[in-house]
Amino acid sequence: MQITGTYINYQNMTNLLSTLGVKGSGNLVMEVFSASVSKLQQKINDQIFSEESNNALKQLYDKVSDLSTTARKLTLTDMNSVFNDRTAQSSDTNVLTATAFDAFSQESGATEANYAITVTQLAQAQENIGSELTGADMSTVTEGTNTFNINIDGQDHELSIEVQAVDTQEMVLQKMETAINEAAIGVSVDIVTGSAEGTQKLVVKADNSGLSNAFSISDVSGNAVTETGVGVATIQAQDAEYSVDETDYTSATNNIYLDGGLVEVTLKGEGEASLTVAPDAGLVQGAISDFVSEINAFLDFLQDNEDYIKDDVLSSVHSFVMDHKQELGSFGISEGEDERLEIDETEMGDAVSQNISGIKETFGGFDGLAVQINNYASRLTTDSPLNYGKEAENLSPDFTNYIYGSSVNMLSQILQGSLLDDFF
Repeated sequence: MQITGTYINYQNMTNLLSTLGVKGSGNLVMEVFSASVSKLQQKINDQIFSEESNNALKQLYDKVSDLSTTARKLTLTDMNSVFNDRTAQSSDTNVLTATAFDAFSQESGATEANYAITVTQLAQAQENIGSELTGADMSTVTEGTNTFNINIDGQDHELSIEVQAVDTQEMVLQKMETAINEAAIGVSVDIVTGSAEGTQKLVVKADNSGLSNAFSISDVSGNAVTETGVGVATIQAQDAEYSVDETDYTSATNNIYLDGGLVEVTLKGEGEASLTVAPDAGLVQGAISDFVSEINAFLDFLQDNEDYIKDDVLSSVHSFVMDHKQELGSFGISEGEDERLEIDETEMGDAVSQNISGIKETFGGFDGLAVQINNYASRLTTDSPLNYGKEAENLSPDFTNYIYGSSVNMLSQILQGSLLDDFF
């Protein structure tokens, strides 16, 4: 809608609208509309609602916001829903432990599932423990260059140390330790204290477990390997052997992955264990308790403000609860004589552990309780207080339509000055 006319008419219009707080030329129509609505809303509140009613309506919007927040935690579509959290619960943590990736929607995260896992062998890394040598004794390793070969994953690595006539056993062990560790070929060496006083020994260990990381170490020239005793495997390399739902697998490590990598399992020992991947039962139960508490608090608020808030708000919330009375009862949630909800925490805990699908459907399904209340709360927070304040019940339809009529009619009245005449 364009404002046309002479400059004098434009000045007159600007002066007329100045009482609404409109300044400058800009997009005058939108400025008029925005300023008018703000002014009118204040005028409506002053003329229709008492101070007590205004306070009650303000609290209504705050309370319904809190109710919506707890409800969304129990829907299936909210990113922060407790149903998106995942726990991986092992029946025997001596056999395995696990973690699962949380979901951010119904299509993401670890799949809710049960696995039967049997571990028959753990993966382990090869370890060669050398002979105990008295560190202060003179070395028995051949003087001069000693070369030895370490074969790992089918590849040879020749390493050398220089042995002096004055070297002690400890000094030779240190030279071998340095040569192997600096080579960084997939095995590492430590010098550890022996069982007898003053003795030491080399421990050569593969950096990674599994058959593919097995190694051999042997002399090429000299006798460094033979004299230090590290040529024989003390602990043999082996792969983990296990089954998932009766299908056999092997792994070079004790960390295995299920569900496309979304569930990480750590094998701890031989035996059988069941693994359950599901929403966190504790979080679900806590969210239900919070939701029920918020419903009760909302009902209490409506009861305390029954002189100001229309009765259909209370009846709407109560009807949502009654729609699910039977299912809630099976979860340990019942209605007391005062229409407030009560929870049997033991029954609720059993239901969350044994019937999570029913819990999800009752609260987060298409017409679940949390979904219904959240939708109602969203509608309420975007509606006019005229729809919920009891003091507005006596307004004539003509007045309500006049205030909340179409933007075109309102704007037309603003430009004609009729709203200014009636309200300012």
